[in-house]
Amino acid sequence: MEDDFELIIRKIQTEDPTRISSGSSCFQPLSSFLKRDAKNCQNSHIATTYVIGRTDPDKDTIISVLGYITITNSEIDVQDTYALYDCPHADRYDSLPAVKIARLLVSTDYRKNGLGRNLLNFVLALVMDEIVPRVGCRFIIVDAKEEAISFYEKMGFSFLDTDTNRGKKEPIMFLDLYKYNGNS
Repeated sequence: MEDDFELIIRKIQTEDPTRISSGSSCFQPLSSFLKRDAKNCQNSHIATTYVIGRTDPDKDTIISVLGYITITNSEIDVQDTYALYDCPHADRYDSLPAVKIARLLVSTDYRKNGLGRNLLNFVLALVMDEIVPRVGCRFIIVDAKEEAISFYEKMGFSFLDTDTNRGKKEPIMFLDLYKYNGNS
């Protein structure tokens, strides 16, 4: 990266560029979402997108988006697949609260530079600091593309262990925030 640019992560703004190189055709829908839908979904309170971008240090504007992560509220059914020993009555509920990583993409030119990890760690900190204490949220989940499974495994995610999930093209993976927070 060039010296006259700084990197920042922030919520996408109206004036931010939305062009990003997705590379493989399997990631093209992620590129298209940023361009066509991310700002509208955010304005409509459907999902929030955070971008990592190069900025001009003299201005507070993003010059180019190097990656992004979109999150939304969700739930996960872990009954009979994952024991919550710290909360024995949780099995009364069909599903438990989660934040879903709806999309995560790093530009082809910047993969393997830790930007995906930075975006995910940013969201983990956001969820732990802002969401968990205010409304309760036990999990972060993602419908993982085959090409991204090893990334999520390295970040501590596990597969939802059901026959249905094992047969999915994009299986659900999850991270238990209670254990992530060091409570296990």
